[in-house]
Amino acid sequence: MLDRGDQWQIAYVIPKGGYQQIRTAGIEALRQSIIEIVPNLQDRIEQLQDWSQIAFLSVESNRLKRWYCPGLLLIGDAAHVMSPVGGVGINYAIQDAVVGANVLSQPLKEGRVELHDLAKVQRQRDVPTRVIQAFQSLVQQQIFARVLNSEQQFQPPAFLRLPFLRDLPARLIAFGLFPSHVKKNL
Repeated sequence: MLDRGDQWQIAYVIPKGGYQQIRTAGIEALRQSIIEIVPNLQDRIEQLQDWSQIAFLSVESNRLKRWYCPGLLLIGDAAHVMSPVGGVGINYAIQDAVVGANVLSQPLKEGRVELHDLAKVQRQRDVPTRVIQAFQSLVQQQIFARVLNSEQQFQPPAFLRLPFLRDLPARLIAFGLFPSHVKKNL
C-alpha cells in the first residue's frame, strides 16, 4: 500500500483464476475484502467507485525459442519474461547485457558479427534463465499459492530455517546460476 498524497495504491494479490470471481461479486465485495486486509482505509474506501480505477496485471513467465536473427539480439524481457517472484527481471536483463558485451565486443570491433556469435549469447544465458524461471514457478506454486489459498498462518518451508540453506535462494536471485562479469579488455 502506497500513500500518494490523496491517492492510495494497494497491491492486492489475487490467486490465478480469481479475478473473474471478484469481478462477478462486484465492487462492493472488493471494497469489503480490502477493508478486511487494511482496516484503516474504512474512511476512504468509498472513493473506489468503479472498475476503471483498478489496474489488473496478469503474471506469467515465458521465453522465446530463439533470441536472435541476422542483425538482431533480444535480451531481457524481449527474450524472456520473468515472473515478478523475487524481482529478478532486471538482474537477468543486466546479466544478458554483460554476456552480450563479452561475446560481441570483439566481433563488433572487427565489424563481423555472425549468427553464431548471437547464438552464443543465448546458449550462455538460456540455462540460467530456464533454471530461475523454474525456481520462480516452484516458489509461486509451493509457497505463494498456499498462502493465498489458506486461512492458516504462513510457515516458511523447513529448508529456509537451516542457516546454510537459508541464503541460497537469495544468492540465486541476486547473482544468478552463473554470475556474469564484464571482461576487463572490452
